Amino acid sequence: MEGTAPSPRSLFALSLLALLPRLAVVLALLNAPIGLDDMHQYDMLARSLASGKGYRWYGRADVARLAPYLRQVYGIDLPLDAVPEDGLVSVHRPPGYPLFLAGVYALAGFEGRLAAARLIQALLGAALAPLTALLAWRLGLGRQGALLAGTALALYPILWMYPAGLASENLFIPALLAGVVVLLRAGEARRLRQAALAGLLLGLATLTRGVLAPFVVLAALWLWRRSGLRPAVGFALCAALVTLPWAARNSLILDRPAFVENSLGYNLFIGYHPEGDGSFTVDLAVIPLKYLNDGAREAWAMEQALGFIRQDPGRVPILFLRRLANFWGLEDREVVYFYSNNFFGPIPQPWLTLAYLLLVAPLPLLALSASLGWRLVRRAGGLVLGLVGLNMAAYAAVLAEPRFHLPLVPYLAAFAAATWSTPGAVAAFLRDLRRAQPTALVSAAAALALLAFWAWYLARRWPLLTAVMGPGGNTLRLNY
Repeated sequence: MEGTAPSPRSLFALSLLALLPRLAVVLALLNAPIGLDDMHQYDMLARSLASGKGYRWYGRADVARLAPYLRQVYGIDLPLDAVPEDGLVSVHRPPGYPLFLAGVYALAGFEGRLAAARLIQALLGAALAPLTALLAWRLGLGRQGALLAGTALALYPILWMYPAGLASENLFIPALLAGVVVLLRAGEARRLRQAALAGLLLGLATLTRGVLAPFVVLAALWLWRRSGLRPAVGFALCAALVTLPWAARNSLILDRPAFVENSLGYNLFIGYHPEGDGSFTVDLAVIPLKYLNDGAREAWAMEQALGFIRQDPGRVPILFLRRLANFWGLEDREVVYFYSNNFFGPIPQPWLTLAYLLLVAPLPLLALSASLGWRLVRRAGGLVLGLVGLNMAAYAAVLAEPRFHLPLVPYLAAFAAATWSTPGAVAAFLRDLRRAQPTALVSAAAALALLAFWAWYLARRWPLLTAVMGPGGNTLRLNY
């Protein structure tokens, strides 16, 4: 590597800069209950694992406790005798994050489990800032650019909130980022040890979200080209060592080939339903839940989804574009939910609008800067672009929400820092654009597409946003 790497002191300072706001949010909500269905499900799975009962959810005690929530939000009444005492064996969600929570619960005990998970997640989130700086340095940015990237990640406000909840992003984003950083190091050093560690980390990330699997294949091919066959095979074997045992477990339960998570049919059902728009919709999501068994639900939902596609194939490309817009949507879902449910009380104007802008502005700033900065990255830029492209394509083909782009924020920060730390970067882009240079044309197209996506997103949500920003917006009680 050329140039001086960020010093341990500067990396520690980035960690502190990222930790302080996360810790403030976590301490404010340290003993708050969990209130979203994803969080309840992760908690049920983790408690079952920590209790030695296996990968189960919706036991009788949980159904009894959640009955008012299920009835109010979903209109579901589950009879207690319809579920086993210890719950249903599940293959629906990937096990990475529940296993992480189960480890926390086993150490902290069930009474203080949420507080312990939140504190540990704040520490994991703080590690994203120095890891982003190391990512930028591995991509060939100088020390200044690396520190700019790490600072941008540390000050990215929506990520401050996630440690307070039980969300797989808390494990997936650090595991993916650490895996990519080690992978880049393995590509430079051409050593089996680093390749194996990268495989373990990216395997863990895949065990947390199966959508990463195509990138793991791309990473193995990239490593083969950069370092030779032996490191690539070591990388692939270690990634397989982490993921394939769980895939085999799911396959045995379902009596058919399966992977680490088996929710594709369920998500396709929501994403292609004639009454949907390609994003998650609660009213559609509850329909397949009439099947308690994961395998039966998945098979029925897949059959229905394929029927929707066959009935109206011309709608597929339209939904693809809508999902791209949803994927890159502004990060306002959390603040709209919490404010409309009166978590903060009424906030007068213009302070409410100012707070909204401070939360949503970082994404356009990073993404537009990144659309220019990828051209300036010296090393492995194609690998990172592959990660971005594969994630976009996977979600745009099935189901997309704005939070699904959050794992890409560190890579946007690295590309954006390339723009900010390169003198005359914007002028050079404009000059190349006038000359119709291919990379400049791609950058311009990406920036225009992002602007179009945000305009569409705001136009679609404008009635809701005006209601939330208006009088009584804090008492609208909107669903997440």
